[in-house]
Amino acid sequence: MNAREKEVLNMQLVLIPILARAWGKSYAELSDVLKKYDVLSYIDVCYENYNSLGNQGIIDDLEDYIKMQGVDVR
Repeated sequence: MNAREKEVLNMQLVLIPILARAWGKSYAELSDVLKKYDVLSYIDVCYENYNSLGNQGIIDDLEDYIKMQGVDVR
């Protein structure tokens, strides 16, 4: 695993409890959302941009990403 992959994984792990709280989901429910909408891959793609956003900016972007797929996560 290279340095970028480790940093992306760290970001994904840090975001899990933040997203669960923000979206009012249990970890099991959040896991289903993350898998169904391939959110972890999207975080990888957006990693560099997310480094300049705060948590709320990332949450908002992920919500927009999922909404574009026809679902409201809240």
